[in-house]
Amino acid sequence: MLTFLHRRLTAGLLALALIAGLAPLASAAPNYITAAKTQRLQVIADTIKGLTYAASTGTASAPSLVIGSSSFVTTQGTTGVTSSTTGVCAIIPLPVAGISVSGTQLSLESSAQSANPVASCTAANAAVITNAGVIAIGSLTVGTSSADIVVNTTTVATGVPFTVNSAVINHP
Repeated sequence: MLTFLHRRLTAGLLALALIAGLAPLASAAPNYITAAKTQRLQVIADTIKGLTYAASTGTASAPSLVIGSSSFVTTQGTTGVTSSTTGVCAIIPLPVAGISVSGTQLSLESSAQSANPVASCTAANAAVITNAGVIAIGSLTVGTSSADIVVNTTTVATGVPFTVNSAVINHP
């Protein structure tokens, strides 16, 4: 009986560790702002305690999707991201209501939106920034297929619109 309980406890702790994101992540996994990580762990703690959690409160502000070259640093928590930040090719405003969650996917309603680039570059990575210019989700991949942010071309030219075909972030 003790062995059975030990196996159940071990399996339960492993499941909680995976849910909390404590398992090793692939190098291309998105990284999140610390406040989101903390809230995710709080939800896990509340679940363990048998509490019911509620949706966030407050007034939502419109975020933006930033498309950048390989020199654009996408570290979560970085502040002051603007169109003049090194490596930024384009900043695409996102509607507040255009962010949805389904299972382990976060979708951004930027699909089929055109953007006018602020700089010419080869698009290589992306980030989602708050309305205050803080990177909330970084390390996103950009490509014409099999990427977090799928665009019509990775060759970005100033004054030539390009299109975001899909923006789906898979949570590890």
